[in-house]
Amino acid sequence: MALTDKQINFVNEYMKDMNGTAAYLRAGYKCTEEAARRAASRLLTNVDVMSEIGQRTDKMQEESGMSVQWVLKKYKKIIEKNEDVDPAVAKGALDSVAKHYGMFKDKVEVTGEGGGALQVVFSSNMKKVDK
Repeated sequence: MALTDKQINFVNEYMKDMNGTAAYLRAGYKCTEEAARRAASRLLTNVDVMSEIGQRTDKMQEESGMSVQWVLKKYKKIIEKNEDVDPAVAKGALDSVAKHYGMFKDKVEVTGEGGGALQVVFSSNMKKVDK
């Protein structure tokens, strides 16, 4: 299925910084930031939108010669060269690789069903005790 003009605008903006909320707002949608976050989340689950983003990402990697594998190989060389010479440089490279693999979480976002607000329900089964 072909993308709509708005979806194409969203993909164009998303490819600039991979920020869904910002891309949604820059693409010309008029809404609050919270609504943009939810709408961008929905767009990023759209099969056609994700297919277009995937194709563009593959093309960028192919044209630049810098794939994820290429970056990881470079990090490996930096780590190996600097383990004893400059441990801070090796640590920075290790941190970047670990972050790529999701070993460190800077921010964890918890959402409810469909990416919406999380519903928290408090209940108390305690009996009131009179003194």
